[in-house]
Amino acid sequence: AEAPAAEAAEAPYGDGTTSFAPRPVAQWAEVGAFQKYKNLEDSIAYGWMKQRLAEFPALAALEPQVEKCKTRPAMLDGTHAGDYGFDPLGYATTDELLYFYMESEVKHSRLAMIGALGWIAAELNSGEVAPNLLNGHLFELPNLAATVLVFGLWSWNEHLQYPAQYLEHTPNSGRYNYLHYEDGPYVAGNYDFDPLNFYSALGDDAAGRRSMRDLELAHGRTAMMGLTSWVLFEAVTGVPITSAAAIFFKPFWAWGLPFLGENGFIGTIEFAAIVGALGYKAYDVVANDWDSIKYMGDNDPKMKGFKVWLDQK
Repeated sequence: AEAPAAEAAEAPYGDGTTSFAPRPVAQWAEVGAFQKYKNLEDSIAYGWMKQRLAEFPALAALEPQVEKCKTRPAMLDGTHAGDYGFDPLGYATTDELLYFYMESEVKHSRLAMIGALGWIAAELNSGEVAPNLLNGHLFELPNLAATVLVFGLWSWNEHLQYPAQYLEHTPNSGRYNYLHYEDGPYVAGNYDFDPLNFYSALGDDAAGRRSMRDLELAHGRTAMMGLTSWVLFEAVTGVPITSAAAIFFKPFWAWGLPFLGENGFIGTIEFAAIVGALGYKAYDVVANDWDSIKYMGDNDPKMKGFKVWLDQK
Protein backbone atom coordinates (compact mmCIF):
# COMPACT_ATOMS: atom_id res chain seq x y z
CA ALA A 1 0.00 0.00 0.00
CA GLU A 2 1.16 3.46 -0.74
CA ALA A 3 2.11 5.74 2.17
CA PRO A 4 -0.42 8.52 2.82
CA ALA A 5 0.48 11.77 1.13
CA ALA A 6 2.07 14.34 3.40
CA GLU A 7 -0.08 17.26 4.34
CA ALA A 8 0.42 20.26 2.11
CA ALA A 9 2.48 22.99 3.64
CA GLU A 10 0.56 25.99 4.90
CA ALA A 11 0.04 28.58 2.21
CA PRO A 12 2.05 31.77 2.64
CA TYR A 13 0.21 34.63 4.31
CA GLY A 14 -0.77 37.48 2.01
CA ASP A 15 -1.66 37.98 -1.62
CA GLY A 16 1.85 38.39 -3.00
CA THR A 17 1.59 42.10 -3.79
CA THR A 18 4.49 42.85 -1.41
CA SER A 19 7.64 41.00 -0.50
CA PHE A 20 6.72 41.05 3.19
CA ALA A 21 6.92 37.44 4.33
CA PRO A 22 5.75 36.71 7.88
CA ARG A 23 5.90 33.38 9.61
CA PRO A 24 3.05 30.94 8.96
CA VAL A 25 -0.14 32.03 10.73
CA ALA A 26 -0.08 28.90 12.88
CA GLN A 27 3.16 30.20 14.45
CA TRP A 28 1.81 33.66 15.29
CA ALA A 29 1.57 34.57 18.96
CA GLU A 30 -1.82 33.38 20.18
CA VAL A 31 -2.12 36.12 22.81
CA GLY A 32 -2.07 38.73 20.05
CA ALA A 33 -5.65 37.78 19.09
CA PHE A 34 -4.86 38.16 15.39
CA GLN A 35 -7.52 37.33 12.78
CA LYS A 36 -10.15 37.55 15.53
CA TYR A 37 -12.88 38.64 13.08
CA LYS A 38 -12.12 36.25 10.25
CA ASN A 39 -15.25 34.15 10.93
CA LEU A 40 -17.57 37.17 11.14
CA GLU A 41 -19.67 38.20 8.15
CA ASP A 42 -20.66 41.60 9.56
CA SER A 43 -18.12 44.26 10.48
CA ILE A 44 -17.65 45.43 14.06
CA ALA A 45 -18.17 49.02 12.91
CA TYR A 46 -21.58 48.08 11.49
CA GLY A 47 -22.72 46.62 14.81
CA TRP A 48 -21.63 49.75 16.66
CA MET A 49 -23.39 52.07 14.21
CA LYS A 50 -26.61 50.03 14.36
CA GLN A 51 -26.62 50.44 18.13
CA ARG A 52 -26.25 54.21 17.77
CA LEU A 53 -29.17 54.30 15.32
CA ALA A 54 -31.31 52.41 17.82
CA GLU A 55 -30.34 54.80 20.61
CA PHE A 56 -30.85 57.97 18.56
CA PRO A 57 -33.91 57.73 16.26
CA ALA A 58 -33.08 61.17 14.86
CA LEU A 59 -30.23 59.52 12.96
CA ALA A 60 -32.58 57.19 11.06
CA ALA A 61 -31.84 59.01 7.79
CA LEU A 62 -28.30 57.60 7.94
CA GLU A 63 -29.47 53.98 7.98
CA PRO A 64 -29.02 53.39 4.21
CA GLN A 65 -25.40 54.53 4.50
CA VAL A 66 -24.85 52.36 7.56
CA GLU A 67 -26.18 49.32 5.71
CA LYS A 68 -23.44 49.79 3.12
CA CYS A 69 -20.90 49.08 5.88
CA LYS A 70 -22.50 45.80 6.94
CA THR A 71 -20.26 43.29 5.19
CA ARG A 72 -16.80 42.91 6.68
CA PRO A 73 -14.09 43.67 4.09
CA ALA A 74 -12.05 40.55 3.42
CA MET A 75 -8.75 42.31 4.18
CA LEU A 76 -9.95 43.51 7.60
CA ASP A 77 -10.05 40.38 9.73
CA GLY A 78 -8.98 41.90 13.05
CA THR A 79 -5.30 41.19 12.55
CA HIS A 80 -4.10 44.77 12.65
CA ALA A 81 -4.40 47.48 15.30
CA GLY A 82 -7.39 49.80 15.00
CA ASP A 83 -9.28 47.38 12.75
CA TYR A 84 -13.07 47.65 13.11
CA GLY A 85 -13.89 46.37 9.65
CA PHE A 86 -14.66 49.86 8.35
CA ASP A 87 -13.72 50.50 4.73
CA PRO A 88 -16.95 51.57 2.98
CA LEU A 89 -15.13 52.93 -0.08
CA GLY A 90 -13.10 49.75 -0.55
CA TYR A 91 -9.65 51.32 -0.47
CA ALA A 92 -7.76 48.30 0.92
CA THR A 93 -8.06 45.63 -1.75
CA THR A 94 -4.50 44.23 -1.69
CA ASP A 95 -1.78 43.81 0.89
CA GLU A 96 0.23 46.57 -0.77
CA LEU A 97 -2.64 49.04 -0.50
CA LEU A 98 -3.54 47.93 3.02
CA TYR A 99 0.02 48.38 4.28
CA PHE A 100 0.29 51.71 2.48
CA TYR A 101 -2.86 53.04 4.15
CA MET A 102 -1.78 51.62 7.51
CA GLU A 103 1.52 53.51 7.26
CA SER A 104 -0.31 56.64 6.13
CA GLU A 105 -2.76 56.53 9.03
CA VAL A 106 -0.04 56.08 11.64
CA LYS A 107 1.94 58.95 10.11
CA HIS A 108 -1.03 61.30 10.06
CA SER A 109 -2.04 60.23 13.57
CA ARG A 110 1.36 61.12 14.96
CA LEU A 111 1.45 64.43 13.08
CA ALA A 112 -2.05 65.26 14.36
CA MET A 113 -1.14 64.53 17.98
CA ILE A 114 1.96 66.70 17.74
CA GLY A 115 -0.03 69.31 15.83
CA ALA A 116 -2.75 69.45 18.49
CA LEU A 117 -0.14 70.09 21.16
CA GLY A 118 1.53 72.76 19.02
CA TRP A 119 -1.82 74.36 18.23
CA ILE A 120 -2.67 74.80 21.89
CA ALA A 121 0.84 76.01 22.76
CA ALA A 122 0.72 78.61 19.96
CA GLU A 123 -2.65 79.98 21.05
CA LEU A 124 -1.75 80.08 24.73
CA ASN A 125 1.46 81.92 23.85
CA SER A 126 -0.07 84.47 21.45
CA GLY A 127 -3.68 84.70 22.57
CA GLU A 128 -4.71 84.59 18.91
CA VAL A 129 -5.97 81.88 16.59
CA ALA A 130 -3.31 79.46 15.42
CA PRO A 131 -2.10 79.94 11.83
CA ASN A 132 -3.79 77.66 9.31
CA LEU A 133 -4.90 77.53 5.69
CA LEU A 134 -8.33 79.02 6.30
CA ASN A 135 -7.28 82.13 8.18
CA GLY A 136 -4.30 82.93 5.94
CA HIS A 137 -1.72 83.22 8.73
CA LEU A 138 -0.02 80.07 7.52
CA PHE A 139 1.42 82.03 4.59
CA GLU A 140 3.15 84.61 6.73
CA LEU A 141 6.89 84.25 6.18
CA PRO A 142 7.95 82.81 9.59
CA ASN A 143 5.05 80.33 9.64
CA LEU A 144 5.57 79.35 6.01
CA ALA A 145 9.31 78.84 6.51
CA ALA A 146 8.75 76.63 9.56
CA THR A 147 6.11 74.59 7.72
CA VAL A 148 8.34 74.05 4.68
CA LEU A 149 11.27 73.05 6.89
CA VAL A 150 9.32 70.56 8.98
CA PHE A 151 7.54 68.91 6.08
CA GLY A 152 10.69 68.99 3.98
CA LEU A 153 12.60 67.04 6.63
CA TRP A 154 9.70 64.63 7.04
CA SER A 155 9.50 64.06 3.28
CA TRP A 156 13.23 63.43 3.14
CA ASN A 157 12.84 60.84 5.89
CA GLU A 158 10.00 59.17 4.00
CA HIS A 159 12.12 59.12 0.85
CA LEU A 160 14.70 57.08 2.76
CA GLN A 161 12.12 54.77 4.31
CA TYR A 162 9.71 54.21 1.43
CA PRO A 163 9.04 51.63 0.08
CA ALA A 164 11.27 49.75 2.51
CA GLN A 165 8.70 50.53 5.21
CA TYR A 166 6.48 47.72 4.13
CA LEU A 167 8.57 45.76 1.65
CA GLU A 168 11.57 44.85 3.78
CA HIS A 169 10.27 44.26 7.30
CA THR A 170 12.58 41.40 8.16
CA PRO A 171 13.51 40.02 11.58
CA ASN A 172 17.14 41.10 11.22
CA SER A 173 16.47 44.79 10.48
CA GLY A 174 15.97 46.11 13.99
CA ARG A 175 14.85 45.05 17.46
CA TYR A 176 11.17 45.76 16.93
CA ASN A 177 11.06 44.21 13.50
CA TYR A 178 12.36 41.05 15.17
CA LEU A 179 9.67 41.22 17.87
CA HIS A 180 7.00 41.87 15.25
CA TYR A 181 8.26 38.93 13.23
CA GLU A 182 7.94 36.77 16.34
CA ASP A 183 4.44 38.15 17.01
CA GLY A 184 3.23 37.49 13.46
CA PRO A 185 1.66 40.08 11.15
CA TYR A 186 2.88 43.28 9.55
CA VAL A 187 3.14 46.34 11.83
CA ALA A 188 3.00 49.89 10.50
CA GLY A 189 4.90 52.92 11.75
CA ASN A 190 7.97 51.13 13.09
CA TYR A 191 11.06 53.34 13.19
CA ASP A 192 12.73 51.26 15.90
CA PHE A 193 12.54 54.30 18.19
CA ASP A 194 11.38 53.86 21.77
CA PRO A 195 13.95 55.39 24.13
CA LEU A 196 11.62 55.31 27.16
CA ASN A 197 10.42 51.77 26.46
CA PHE A 198 6.75 52.79 26.36
CA TYR A 199 5.98 50.10 23.82
CA SER A 200 6.09 47.42 26.52
CA ALA A 201 4.17 49.44 29.13
CA LEU A 202 1.12 47.18 28.78
CA GLY A 203 3.15 44.00 28.58
CA ASP A 204 6.26 42.84 26.78
CA ASP A 205 4.41 40.41 24.56
CA ALA A 206 2.28 40.41 21.42
CA ALA A 207 -0.86 41.41 23.36
CA GLY A 208 0.87 44.32 25.07
CA ARG A 209 2.37 45.62 21.84
CA ARG A 210 -0.95 45.24 20.02
CA SER A 211 -2.70 47.17 22.80
CA MET A 212 -0.21 50.05 22.56
CA ARG A 213 -0.74 50.23 18.81
CA ASP A 214 -4.51 50.30 19.38
CA LEU A 215 -4.08 53.15 21.87
CA GLU A 216 -1.84 55.13 19.54
CA LEU A 217 -4.34 54.89 16.70
CA ALA A 218 -7.27 55.76 18.97
CA HIS A 219 -5.51 58.90 20.18
CA GLY A 220 -4.31 59.72 16.67
CA ARG A 221 -7.78 59.43 15.14
CA THR A 222 -9.17 61.64 17.90
CA ALA A 223 -6.43 64.19 17.25
CA MET A 224 -7.13 64.25 13.51
CA MET A 225 -10.85 64.83 14.08
CA GLY A 226 -10.09 67.36 16.82
CA LEU A 227 -7.74 69.43 14.68
CA THR A 228 -10.24 69.47 11.83
CA SER A 229 -13.00 70.69 14.14
CA TRP A 230 -10.73 73.39 15.62
CA VAL A 231 -9.86 74.71 12.15
CA LEU A 232 -13.52 74.92 11.15
CA PHE A 233 -14.62 76.39 14.48
CA GLU A 234 -12.01 79.14 14.40
CA ALA A 235 -12.68 79.88 10.73
CA VAL A 236 -16.36 80.52 11.53
CA THR A 237 -16.01 82.30 14.89
CA GLY A 238 -12.54 83.83 14.78
CA VAL A 239 -12.17 82.86 18.45
CA PRO A 240 -9.19 80.71 19.61
CA ILE A 241 -10.27 77.31 20.85
CA THR A 242 -8.24 77.93 23.99
CA SER A 243 -10.54 80.88 24.81
CA ALA A 244 -13.83 79.31 23.75
CA ALA A 245 -13.08 76.18 25.82
CA ALA A 246 -10.74 77.69 28.41
CA ILE A 247 -11.83 75.11 30.98
CA PHE A 248 -9.65 72.55 29.21
CA PHE A 249 -6.57 74.70 28.61
CA LYS A 250 -6.24 77.40 31.27
CA PRO A 251 -6.20 77.68 35.09
CA PHE A 252 -9.64 78.28 36.60
CA TRP A 253 -9.01 81.96 37.32
CA ALA A 254 -8.64 82.46 33.57
CA TRP A 255 -11.93 80.76 32.78
CA GLY A 256 -15.10 82.60 31.90
CA LEU A 257 -18.05 82.20 29.60
CA PRO A 258 -17.59 81.17 25.94
CA PHE A 259 -17.08 84.16 23.64
CA LEU A 260 -17.22 86.60 26.56
CA GLY A 261 -13.58 86.44 27.59
CA GLU A 262 -11.82 85.65 30.84
CA ASN A 263 -13.48 86.37 34.17
CA GLY A 264 -11.84 85.31 37.41
CA PHE A 265 -15.08 85.46 39.42
CA ILE A 266 -17.04 83.32 36.99
CA GLY A 267 -14.08 80.96 36.64
CA THR A 268 -13.95 80.46 40.40
CA ILE A 269 -17.67 79.67 40.50
CA GLU A 270 -17.25 77.18 37.64
CA PHE A 271 -14.31 75.52 39.36
CA ALA A 272 -16.21 75.27 42.64
CA ALA A 273 -19.19 73.73 40.82
CA ILE A 274 -16.95 71.08 39.21
CA VAL A 275 -15.24 70.23 42.50
CA GLY A 276 -18.62 70.04 44.21
CA ALA A 277 -20.04 67.75 41.51
CA LEU A 278 -17.05 65.43 41.71
CA GLY A 279 -17.24 65.41 45.50
CA TYR A 280 -20.94 64.57 45.45
CA LYS A 281 -20.35 61.78 42.95
CA ALA A 282 -17.62 60.32 45.16
CA TYR A 283 -19.94 60.51 48.18
CA ASP A 284 -22.77 58.89 46.23
CA VAL A 285 -20.55 56.02 45.13
CA VAL A 286 -19.32 55.38 48.67
CA ALA A 287 -22.71 55.83 50.33
CA ASN A 288 -24.95 54.01 47.87
CA ASP A 289 -22.76 51.64 45.89
CA TRP A 290 -19.72 50.63 47.88
CA ASP A 291 -20.14 48.87 51.20
CA SER A 292 -18.38 50.68 54.05
CA ILE A 293 -16.27 49.21 56.82
CA LYS A 294 -18.90 50.24 59.36
CA TYR A 295 -21.74 48.42 57.57
CA MET A 296 -19.82 45.60 55.95
CA GLY A 297 -22.04 43.07 57.70
CA ASP A 298 -25.36 44.23 56.26
CA ASN A 299 -25.36 41.49 53.57
CA ASP A 300 -26.88 43.81 50.99
CA PRO A 301 -26.35 42.01 47.64
CA LYS A 302 -26.28 45.35 45.84
CA MET A 303 -23.23 46.47 47.77
CA LYS A 304 -19.72 45.76 46.64
CA GLY A 305 -16.25 46.76 47.69
CA PHE A 306 -14.87 46.12 51.16
CA LYS A 307 -17.25 43.34 52.10
CA VAL A 308 -16.85 41.53 48.78
CA TRP A 309 -13.09 41.90 49.06
CA LEU A 310 -13.08 40.50 52.59
CA ASP A 311 -15.36 37.60 51.63
CA GLN A 312 -13.02 36.72 48.79
CA LYS A 313 -10.08 36.74 51.17
